[in-house]
Amino acid sequence: MYGKQRSFKMTRLTKPAVAGDTTITIDKKNVDLKEGDRIALAPTSVTYNEGETRNVASYDASTGVVTLDEALKWYHFGAEESTANLYNGVDMRGEVLSLSRNIKIIGTEVDDWGA
Repeated sequence: MYGKQRSFKMTRLTKPAVAGDTTITIDKKNVDLKEGDRIALAPTSVTYNEGETRNVASYDASTGVVTLDEALKWYHFGAEESTANLYNGVDMRGEVLSLSRNIKIIGTEVDDWGA
């Protein structure tokens, strides 16, 4: 009805990404990135404002490597496997979030607001 549904919302870094990197490696399960998509990398340090947003220049679905439109400014922790068993159930790997999804909310017409 509205075109192909895209399922990617959040994934994690599978390798550390350091300041100056122009590529990141992500867990490729259920990821459908394409050139031009906007992504956010959550901060993984004690400094809350070290999150970043970038555009995807390219994505290799076979390797999980995302090429970014510009270099990273901060370090973002990543690991091949979840760290949950090391940190009391918390997976410390950095999240990578999709910011390029359209959401359409359709409501019903209501003549009376009610109280």
